[in-house]
Amino acid sequence: MAVMRCSNDFINIIQNYSSHFILGWEELLGGMDLMVDSSAFLNIKRLLPQHQSAITLINTRLQNPSQKNLSWLDLACGKGQIISQLSDNISPNNRKKIKYTGYDINPNYTRIAEKIACNLEFNSYVFTHGDMSNFSKIIQLDNFDFITCTNTVHELMPKVFANLLIDSLIKLSDAGELFIYDMESLEKPELGALPWRGREINELINILLEVAGTNYRVHPNIWNHSTCKGWTVVIQKQYLNISNKNLTNNRDEITTCLDETIEKLLDERLRECEKILKAYQRFGVETAEEEKLKELSLYEFWALHNAKELYR
Repeated sequence: MAVMRCSNDFINIIQNYSSHFILGWEELLGGMDLMVDSSAFLNIKRLLPQHQSAITLINTRLQNPSQKNLSWLDLACGKGQIISQLSDNISPNNRKKIKYTGYDINPNYTRIAEKIACNLEFNSYVFTHGDMSNFSKIIQLDNFDFITCTNTVHELMPKVFANLLIDSLIKLSDAGELFIYDMESLEKPELGALPWRGREINELINILLEVAGTNYRVHPNIWNHSTCKGWTVVIQKQYLNISNKNLTNNRDEITTCLDETIEKLLDERLRECEKILKAYQRFGVETAEEEKLKELSLYEFWALHNAKELYR
């Protein structure tokens, strides 16, 4: 296969280019649901835009007098990046309405998050551990009013992300909201990370909604930050007008369509990336900007090839 020949060339290139970046083949292909090692950055003095957006949505719901409590599932909660900002941005009375569930694969991270949660006077809080592919089985509760998943999608295998979308919708209450944010580009490239583009997310989610049998459509917001680009999707369950039973019954068809679309998108991006790398192989680089783009293209190629291998 041409892709495999190109892959062998790529491995030789990147080993010569920067040997300390490359991981062993078995290690890269041996992960469960992650394509890249997960890391959680916590700076309580800095409110990131994506966390500000999530907190604004939560606070809007909490300020409704008829909202007696709010059940919140924070997927890949890490060290408590979102809840670390609540003391300054949500009143004590409204924080007392929150029933918080933090979910992450790393117990060391959630120990830090739990220290934050214990000082926020939540109605209740609990932390559960597991990989993202199993969250719907490990977390038995349903009917969450709010589900967040921030800065995580680029670390997941595509099939896990597809299932996460379906499972999150099923886990929502009838009036619940799903908030997903991730980077379209990374400030510092991560080996194996696959940031999805906003237009690709738009295609994936609206195919899911179409096959699920709803006329409801969403359009991701694209954000140009100072060091990267990001996208946000908010899905409101009340506008779906379909039951969890219908979602479950249509799951196989939804999954098949998502799988086909993801494979198509991966193929398109791989061809695009191969074209760029062949141009650099033929003509070389002349500027620092071209050198940076070459480096990013190498990371991109490895992530795409790795994703396709894991997807089979």
